[in-house]
Amino acid sequence: MKKYVLSIALLVASTGIFAQNRVVKKALGLVNQVTTAISEGKPMDTAALDQAQGFLTEAFNSGETKDMALAWNVQGNVYQLIFSDELNKAAAQQPLDTAKFVKNLFACIDAYEKCCENDEKQTYTEENKAKLKQYRLFVYYAGVFNLQNGKSKEAYDAFDKWMKYPEEIKALAGDPSLQNDSTVNKAEVAYYACLSAYQSGEYDKVGTYMDEALKYDKEAKTVRQLHLKALEESGDTAQWVTVSRQYGAEDETTAQNLIAYYLKKNDNAGALSFAEELIAKNPNSTLANYAKGVVFFGQKKYEEALPFFVKALEIDPEYTDAYYNAGVCCCNVGSGINDKISTMKFKTQADYDKEINKVKDWYRKAEPYFLKMRELVPDEPNRWAYNLKQIYYVTGDKEKEAEMDIYLK
Repeated sequence: MKKYVLSIALLVASTGIFAQNRVVKKALGLVNQVTTAISEGKPMDTAALDQAQGFLTEAFNSGETKDMALAWNVQGNVYQLIFSDELNKAAAQQPLDTAKFVKNLFACIDAYEKCCENDEKQTYTEENKAKLKQYRLFVYYAGVFNLQNGKSKEAYDAFDKWMKYPEEIKALAGDPSLQNDSTVNKAEVAYYACLSAYQSGEYDKVGTYMDEALKYDKEAKTVRQLHLKALEESGDTAQWVTVSRQYGAEDETTAQNLIAYYLKKNDNAGALSFAEELIAKNPNSTLANYAKGVVFFGQKKYEEALPFFVKALEIDPEYTDAYYNAGVCCCNVGSGINDKISTMKFKTQADYDKEINKVKDWYRKAEPYFLKMRELVPDEPNRWAYNLKQIYYVTGDKEKEAEMDIYLK
């Protein structure tokens, strides 16, 4: 009696399995029907796909479907038809539903992955591997579409998926063509990931692909700025200083910002060590010499600062900031001597005149630097006219002093 009941149970179970396999084949028939219609130029039959999806959902939820590889392959085909329809709109320069495209693309990739996992007979594996390799480019498109639409978080997720693709897609594990994929510039994708993370406020993710993003020469400066801004926004000052020192040798703005930070904190030792670090890396660096000059300038050591500004100008004869600072150094040294004169006692007029001439000599040394500024930036008199007026006042050249008043109106 027990044996008879068991036979009935097995028969019922077997019938259920066959029934679920038939459900999958019904879904396959509908998908093939839609695919054929599309190849004939007809619009996609979404109702048929919805019906196919209903059959597949039943098959997956039953727990009785035997051919899971077929089920997942058909499921992948459904998603593929949907995202391809959106992609075709983009190719035709028509509006597309980005969210729909991305959702179905990622679901399609997942379905084909599961198909390969269940494909013991290797019926679909090779074809699906080829599709999965092709779809990496579409993942890049997903990132671009989202970035263009201002959906920065979604854009980052897509670019992140592109970067991790060779490791995360198990069906393609060890495929050398993915590691050497030249379809899209890997450094460019890393840059977009960095940009998307920053724009979405996910500052902890900005540095995820930083090393690769810095290889994208076209936007390397932007990448460095994004990295530093993200650290600043997140309040990680210590890391900001560390990274600023790292980037400072290649980026003038970064070096200046770090020097300014040190000086604001009255950390002269930190400022000087950074400047010397820059010079050690490249003694003939305009930036390094200028930075060390700025450090001494900030310490009011104008005579010590001047040679470094002069060195920067020897390397870059059009470095306007260095001309300005060199000129100010000379004026400040002269002004300092002048301030001391009022506290000094002179035995003779000649002794007094000697000191006054020292003041005038320093102002005369300043004149060429500001005249060069006038030549390089004639439309910015605020950077040279007042200083030249001071020089001519001290040296007693009334005519040239009056000329400067024209530019100071």
